[in-house]
Amino acid sequence: MLLNEYPRGLLAKKFSEYTTKDARLARVAESTREAFNKSGLTAHNWEHSYRDALNAIVIGEAEGADMNIVLPAALMHDIGFLYGGTGKTHGAVGADKLPEFLAQYDIKYPEKDLLHIAACIRTHKGSMQNESPETLEAKVVCDADFLEKFGIFGVYSGIRTHTEFNNDIECIIDRKTKGMEKLYLETKTGKEIAEQGRQFVVDFFQALDKANEPYRT
Repeated sequence: MLLNEYPRGLLAKKFSEYTTKDARLARVAESTREAFNKSGLTAHNWEHSYRDALNAIVIGEAEGADMNIVLPAALMHDIGFLYGGTGKTHGAVGADKLPEFLAQYDIKYPEKDLLHIAACIRTHKGSMQNESPETLEAKVVCDADFLEKFGIFGVYSGIRTHTEFNNDIECIIDRKTKGMEKLYLETKTGKEIAEQGRQFVVDFFQALDKANEPYRT
């Protein structure tokens, strides 16, 4: 089933089932929501993390990934921004700060799981497109985040993200038209979903580029 075929509430219900079965995951969700809501970030926020987690359910279940790793990693993939990380560094910062973040909320994972979650955060790509996720779980987290760059949400989240970074309209248009061809998904499921929306983003920002022409000097 593709994302646009999911009825309203189904993915939220699936997420709720995961958190009901796993009190630690529920605590990760609560803590991540609290931290991002306090941060003032406008694009890399709780809504984005939550959507990524739902995307991760779609991809992870289809690919047979370990959801005990995928879901906490998806929820916390952008915590690097809470510690001063930038578009290019937040994956590494988030992975390094993961133990500190979890300790702040008294959440404990076995060392093996902690290292795996950290690896997913470190290589989730986002703005860091040269990263290479190695495990299936890391690939799922990467693709769950990348889905926000395609289709209607690609336009919506793209503008919000560039606004958060205070980029001007010329920068947005350039990155969202030329940059789309560089976005490669890691899983079969991710690729199938993303390709439906790649051209939509390119077409929108090409139209925006044309509309902006009279205002250029």
